Amino acid sequence: MSFRSQVCPLDLAEFESSRGTFRDAVGLPPSVYFSEDFYRFEADVIFGQEWLCVGRVESLVEVGDFIARSCGGEQIIVTRVSDTEIRAMSAVCRHRGLCVTADLERGEEDLFGAPVHISGNAKHFRCPYHHWVYGLDGQLIGASEMSETAGFDMSSVALPKIATETWQGFVFVNLSPCPRPLAPSLTKLDAVLENHALEDLVSVDPITIPDVPFNWKIMIENFMEGYHNSRLHSGIHDFAPSSGIWYSPYEQGDGGMYGLNQTLETGGGFNPTKRALFPFLPNTTEAERQQVVFALIPPSLLIGVQADSAFWFTVDPTGPKTHNLSMAYLFPEETTMLPLFDKLLETAIQGVSYFNAQDMPTNVGVQQGMESRFAPRGNYSWQEAVIPQFNSWLVARYERQVADPTPDVGTGE
Repeated sequence: MSFRSQVCPLDLAEFESSRGTFRDAVGLPPSVYFSEDFYRFEADVIFGQEWLCVGRVESLVEVGDFIARSCGGEQIIVTRVSDTEIRAMSAVCRHRGLCVTADLERGEEDLFGAPVHISGNAKHFRCPYHHWVYGLDGQLIGASEMSETAGFDMSSVALPKIATETWQGFVFVNLSPCPRPLAPSLTKLDAVLENHALEDLVSVDPITIPDVPFNWKIMIENFMEGYHNSRLHSGIHDFAPSSGIWYSPYEQGDGGMYGLNQTLETGGGFNPTKRALFPFLPNTTEAERQQVVFALIPPSLLIGVQADSAFWFTVDPTGPKTHNLSMAYLFPEETTMLPLFDKLLETAIQGVSYFNAQDMPTNVGVQQGMESRFAPRGNYSWQEAVIPQFNSWLVARYERQVADPTPDVGTGE
């Protein structure tokens, strides 16, 4: 899906008041949350040119392990090619365009539904249409009945390679031809998360909710701001009140933004007990066990870190008012082997469901409000300081596209 010809549907002057700090910034123009034209613009400017999280390295342990994902409007494959290489590439077959990861099995009631794309382990990738076969590196290695086709050279055919990078155990891809590296822009987050060692944790209970009915930016804003914690979540978020939130200053060039929410006692947790259910993350300090980290690597990855575990979300827009939302927990592997782990995990999931039962209807309501003729461009509280930071990140990219509509080119592969 390419929207390279798109120009910004709004005058850039409309965004100027949304950047800066909470003291003087106001909300983004409401139409950015529902406009079809603006969705297409962001699909190119944001999701077509920035680093997008597609999963975790623990899903790619063995050679041949692969993740099939929709990402920025593209179907991609991320696979472990060897012990030392993880590669990302388009899943679109170079013959007739069917994705090589497509599962075409379906009931008669769903004959016209979009194909499901399956992750797993493979020795190669075979398109189900005409059985063209690709190696784990994307090179075409089999195409029957093509010997009489003039000029056909199998060695010159391969699935297009996509830039990939890993950070803290997360796997990212970038659809831009030659993007700037991600890791150098995340040094502030590296320092904050050093003792939590996210790269050593493993994902548990991953799920994806398709077509969540509100704009992707609403999800990010809700996750990151702490103003609502002691209001909307009064009672269940009392262990980490809004008054204890602090946001790191944001500077141009930062690839992420984060906040720290102090808890009233050591070892608070997002569950009915409001206490840590599992052993504390090893190597963390007493101070780190009395705070929650909320981090954003825009545009797609949200991370929360508490005393005993972490959790992460990814957003992938499917329309101006919908997105796919994926989420999972992160634990030390030894924690997952505890005899009571499954039972305690049920309690943790119950706690998350309490928050979702309040956040998700709220986000749907915000989406509805943004489509009103009376939609606001409201001011921000200091407990929402991260939202103007996110706005600034977005607006800088809108401006860059208008100034130079060619794909971003950096020093990375």
